[in-house]
Amino acid sequence: MTETPIRTGVILGASGAIGEAVCRQLAPDWNLAGVSRRGLSDELLGIGVADLRVDITEPDAGHRIEAWLDAAGWSCDALVATSGVHEVALLTEYEMESIEAMLAVNFLGPLAVTRALLPAMLSRRQGSIVWVGSVRADLGDPGQVVYAATKGAMNSAARSLAREVGRRKVRVNIVSPGVVTSAMTDALAHSWQESLTKRNPLGRMADPEEVAAVICWLAGPESSYVTGAIVNVDCGESAAVLKTPVV
Repeated sequence: MTETPIRTGVILGASGAIGEAVCRQLAPDWNLAGVSRRGLSDELLGIGVADLRVDITEPDAGHRIEAWLDAAGWSCDALVATSGVHEVALLTEYEMESIEAMLAVNFLGPLAVTRALLPAMLSRRQGSIVWVGSVRADLGDPGQVVYAATKGAMNSAARSLAREVGRRKVRVNIVSPGVVTSAMTDALAHSWQESLTKRNPLGRMADPEEVAAVICWLAGPESSYVTGAIVNVDCGESAAVLKTPVV
């Protein structure tokens, strides 16, 4: 009886709340390379996630990840990009350095790494790419101009890339969370957190594990007929015409 090969995943932003949750859910059945700038938690190291310290905003980041995979003898069956930074400010208050940094981490970095790892997926005629976007890409909010724009760029790129590589059996999808419990949201003022959670029908933030479950499904073979999709995991926020739910 032929054994099913162990799949390999590359998780960008593996030290963040969603990235860690993805690693925890995939680790029992996958080989995982967790990419981050500051290194992985002891928990992830303990469950066998490889610690790959790479700054995805560096020009050679994609090639460094590709070289590491080659040295390890691993192919990339799934690339998951959970990396992101979020700064709330009015457009007139932003420094250009902040705008460029957010664009680099949220869009250009994941795009560059995808570009580097994609040829091997295409040659093997298999692969799943999952980028983590945000419902902010489609829902306007003051203070979210730059963040929303970076995630909107991701949505547009994913749709086109899905059509570009689909005939070579590579799938591309977006998971768009709403408000997720994380260090990023913990940094927001309590009043801002309240205003965000009140607008969705479930009236709460998402747990990172809830978002990770959808990401893992899209990364794996169970979603083999899904590509070019933007899957909202937002407690119904994007479905609400009235921003305050009716009680």
